[in-house]
Amino acid sequence: MLKSKSFIAFAAFMLIGALLAGLFDYQQQKSTQQLQLQRTGEQLATHLNAQPATAAELLRFTFSIESGNLTGLAVLGNDGVPLVQVGDTTTIASLPSAEIKHNYRLWHQKLNNGSQLILHGHALPVPLFWLYLFGVFAIAGYAVAVVYQLRIKTFYHQLWDSIPLAHRQQNLAETEMNQLSQSIRQLVVQYDMVTEQAALNLQHIHSQQQLHIVEHEEHLRQLLDAQQQCTQQTRNLQRWQALAAKAQNLKEAELRHWLALLEGESVQSPSVAVTSTQTVADLFAQIINQLKPMWPESILLLPNEDSDASRYQLKMDTEELCQLLTSLMLAIKPLIDGREFLISYRVECGSQDKLHFQFQFAGRSMSARSRQVLVHGENTEPQWEQLPFGICYQFIQRLSAQLTIQELADLGTRLDLCIPVTGQKTQVSRRFQNLAILDPRPCRLDLWRHSLLGVSEQVVAAASVSELKIALQSRLIDIVVVHCFQDVMTDNEVAELQAISSRYQMILFASESMQIRLGMPLIAQKYTPPLLLATVQDLPQPGSQFSSQQMLIVDDNPTNLSFVRAMLSGQGISIDFATTGQEALKFARNSRYQVILMDIQLPDLSGVEVTKQIRQLRHHQHTVILAFTGHALPEEAVSFRLAGMDDVLIKPLDARKIAHIMSRVMPLAETQ
Repeated sequence: MLKSKSFIAFAAFMLIGALLAGLFDYQQQKSTQQLQLQRTGEQLATHLNAQPATAAELLRFTFSIESGNLTGLAVLGNDGVPLVQVGDTTTIASLPSAEIKHNYRLWHQKLNNGSQLILHGHALPVPLFWLYLFGVFAIAGYAVAVVYQLRIKTFYHQLWDSIPLAHRQQNLAETEMNQLSQSIRQLVVQYDMVTEQAALNLQHIHSQQQLHIVEHEEHLRQLLDAQQQCTQQTRNLQRWQALAAKAQNLKEAELRHWLALLEGESVQSPSVAVTSTQTVADLFAQIINQLKPMWPESILLLPNEDSDASRYQLKMDTEELCQLLTSLMLAIKPLIDGREFLISYRVECGSQDKLHFQFQFAGRSMSARSRQVLVHGENTEPQWEQLPFGICYQFIQRLSAQLTIQELADLGTRLDLCIPVTGQKTQVSRRFQNLAILDPRPCRLDLWRHSLLGVSEQVVAAASVSELKIALQSRLIDIVVVHCFQDVMTDNEVAELQAISSRYQMILFASESMQIRLGMPLIAQKYTPPLLLATVQDLPQPGSQFSSQQMLIVDDNPTNLSFVRAMLSGQGISIDFATTGQEALKFARNSRYQVILMDIQLPDLSGVEVTKQIRQLRHHQHTVILAFTGHALPEEAVSFRLAGMDDVLIKPLDARKIAHIMSRVMPLAETQ
């Protein structure tokens, strides 16, 4: 049953709360009424002070407006006698003046004439709302307590029924409270143990589920890997079959190239990157030389090499770059209908250096399928026509390169390839001062001139042998480069080239058949087209080697010249003869000599003066100049050496003196 003390305490607490709330509400109403009486009184006093004669009218008007808040108004004189009264003023008249000041229903205001304004308000009702609220809460609280007590009683009966018989007596009323508490504690302990065991079992089940999920994911991953390997092996087999079907139409070198690439993809062994230092020109020459055995002889690989980019030095593994460029050009090869395939490159330096290649050719356009494979990769059964483009796509992805294709339907195609590279631009001095290039095709001369500016300060281009001869006569040429691709030369032009090769260092780029026809044994450097910048860059400095040993003999006596020519004719030396000082200077400006025999007494200039002027020429700073005179006093020999001569030879020549001359020539020849 509900304990009376708890209910009485609860009821007392609620009653005190209701009384305090009612008191607080009553005080708030008193304060509000006081504020209203004060505001009305102050406004009315202002008017009475201004117009005291109309006091009765003002009081009646105010009472009619504020009748809801006022029960009466009065103006009392100095003696306390009411002068003007409106409404119920009996209470005001009966109250002593001391109580008027402390009554909450009254408000008094002193006027300027000494009289006093009194306002009387309504009596405030007792706030019974809180007592009613207290009654409601008390009844509700009693009802809740009764319900709670019934639930507790029901719970105890259920708990008693769950206690084993060994721990309880005949009925609940006879059971001691300590026995009930002990039974409850035992049940709580058992419940905790069961709960803990259930949590452990749930955790074990969860871990087993996670393990099964991991094993399932691992099996799924292995299955996907196996599926991908199977797909890759199937694709590789299809590629091998496509290559085998096309093998008989490929050159041996090209077949080995594709075999090596397919074998590398099949093995899929991780390659070790080897960083190498190589200029772009050397890399380009390496690619072209590797491509030559696979390339048709009827199509010229026409390089347009940037003279600035050729000095850019790569510092990276260039193997995949070489494979990409070689494979891309081989893939394009069947589309070319013209006789030339233009290849250009340049370097863009910035936060990320980029190497740009451009390929241009006249011929058929790529098929839509081939373009799709080259740009997006292959995703169907590979055919041979698309197989090279698929391999190129893989290299493009590995190198993070970008490829754009521009085509004019079956007329011409241009491919732009941009490859990120690592390296730096090096400062390399040009190898030659003046270089002459001969190519019978004038359309190629601009390309050669632009490229060869990377190795020579000035490049003279000639489209014929006659133009080349004029250029050689007008200026000093360090080296002559001849490029001839399937071009026809007359016998006269061949003879003139042979004569030029005997006097100038010459490098020849021509087919083997053309090399045999020219028959130039004095040309030490012979290559097949095309002309490559790296090949010219690797040539020795001017003066370090010549196509023949050249000598200039300066003498105004024809008999002496004939005698010298006869004495040196069997030595294998190319000899020029001059009879005057001016003629000797002209030869010296336009040619490079190893040995000069200088007569001292010449018709126009002395041999000493000619020697001084020759020594001022850049290419004759180290030429051996021998004074060739009939007599020379010791002091004259000293003056000869001061003028720049290396030694003195006394006329006439004999076997010993010829041996002396050859000793000056042969050491230079042995350094070739």
